[in-house]
Amino acid sequence: MANKDVLMDNAEEEARRESARRAVREDERLERRIAWWREARVGLFIHWGLYSELGGYWKGKEVEGAYGEHIQLRARIPVSEYEQVAQRFNPAKFNADEWVAAAKNAGLNYIVVTAKHHDGFAMYDSKASDFNIVKKTPFGRDPMKELAAACARERIRLCFYYSHSMDWHHPDSQGNTWDYPGNIGAYDTLEAWVNDDDKRTRYERYLEQKAYPQVAELLTQYGPVGILWFDCGHKVTDEQGRKFVDLVRGLQPDCLVNRRVRREGFGDYGNSGDNQLHVRVPRKDWESIATLNHSWGYKKNDIDWKSAGQIVRNMIDVASKNGNFLINVGPTGEGEFDAKSLELLGEIGAWMRRHGESIYGTTAGPIGIPPWGRCTAKGRTLYLHVWHWPPGGELVVPGVRNRIERAYLLADPDKRPLTCSRLNEDDVAIAVGDTPDDPISTVIALEYEGAADMNPLTRLYGSDYRNVFGVFDGDVHGRKLRYDTGKRGRDNVTDWSDAGDWVGWELRAPEPGRYRLEASYAAPAEAAGGVFVVSIAGNRVAATVRATADWHDFRADEIGTVVIEAAGAYTLRVDAETIPGQALMNLRYIALDRIDG
Repeated sequence: MANKDVLMDNAEEEARRESARRAVREDERLERRIAWWREARVGLFIHWGLYSELGGYWKGKEVEGAYGEHIQLRARIPVSEYEQVAQRFNPAKFNADEWVAAAKNAGLNYIVVTAKHHDGFAMYDSKASDFNIVKKTPFGRDPMKELAAACARERIRLCFYYSHSMDWHHPDSQGNTWDYPGNIGAYDTLEAWVNDDDKRTRYERYLEQKAYPQVAELLTQYGPVGILWFDCGHKVTDEQGRKFVDLVRGLQPDCLVNRRVRREGFGDYGNSGDNQLHVRVPRKDWESIATLNHSWGYKKNDIDWKSAGQIVRNMIDVASKNGNFLINVGPTGEGEFDAKSLELLGEIGAWMRRHGESIYGTTAGPIGIPPWGRCTAKGRTLYLHVWHWPPGGELVVPGVRNRIERAYLLADPDKRPLTCSRLNEDDVAIAVGDTPDDPISTVIALEYEGAADMNPLTRLYGSDYRNVFGVFDGDVHGRKLRYDTGKRGRDNVTDWSDAGDWVGWELRAPEPGRYRLEASYAAPAEAAGGVFVVSIAGNRVAATVRATADWHDFRADEIGTVVIEAAGAYTLRVDAETIPGQALMNLRYIALDRIDG
């Protein structure tokens, strides 16, 4: 067809419009699917399977590795021997109502339970594979059916975790190379096998024989499912990932799918890494997952428990970034939650009963991250989560330009007003008294008038607080510099091998001031002697990298002072000047401590 005929026909324009209409319809469907999840905000993750019976031990010896659910891989347990564990797996103390009650008492609104983990053992009555709890154990019951009924009674959303990419029991899947040497390895990348005809063909056979049918079973046997929670999607192709999504959409259009079905861009919402304390959020909707100790599945000797305060503050931090939070429990082989997990869930629930309004249905705080805690928002209310009480009893709230209607302690049933005063165009002070209301996180509700008018820049504070700019709260620029994993001890940037790369933060000074600079970094001996420069407001401070034991043995060095001569918005940045070794350093944070007021 000639160009003029195309223009006369208008087909291209109509095609573009139809594409736009499809995008709008999909956005509308997503908004419908995800509305309950945004309101729920917090849920319970449950890792339970044959590995729970073993509790981290095989043949009387503890198996190395942080995760109890990986014991078959770590100990290289043959399928024939792992199948024998099922013969003694009899979780007689399992009570679905008790599990759901524990979640509800903790203030958790949805449950994600492992229907099948990487070991390939189905914790429900599967017709696609006899390797399941009903057919292979003396227990002989379907706990997923009982959980579905208990959740329905208590109006808790039931969701299923399903390991789609790995199955150590199936002879054609990924992960088990001790029984099946020709299989794709547990740590093999997608690129390592996708062009291998034999491995690809056999892996497709596993998907068709087991994975796709079992996902269909979960979506047709247990009523409405809130989420089909997939894992290790980096080990499947885009085409395979899309097939899982389409399968879910076809059977339960309102069921959510998480990003781990494949990679970023897939699913209805994003995921952080496991126990990732520091995140860069690529999507509006995302979810963080955390254990109470280290392992996801039950592990007898895993007694390094986090405190309820740590868990609650982690949850608050996630909510302040518009995320959901899943708290994990690994039930025992007998089918019950251990005493410590129940204790921690109880403490979390006690805090939620007083302050749940500041979490449920909230969105990210619209102000810069304050040094005293975090902020969440809902309607015309900011919820100020105060972790570090102001020494003088006056809390400075940054970035709020609206007229304040009232402020009060959220846990105060009488909502007695706290005195507010305006410091300047952007900042408000609240008289909060000398002592916090809650040892974990005191919550102050700040109600304002009109449409939100907030300054999102992080504010510099005076001597009452340190101004710490963590790298995960800044932006990385350049070709090679990147964020580390964000897990404990890895909250740094790394691979700083290009002198043109830099990291920066946008901030606001409410007044002139003089600040002491501190840099926290790690650099082994081969990186010592490199030079980096910290600059802000016309100040330029150069510092020499000093050696630490390794790339994650951090030190904190005072490197100089800077003077900010006027109130205003500024860029704080760190640049490389000389890199004598393979990399400059692993930078963790830059701190500015006020030294003149």
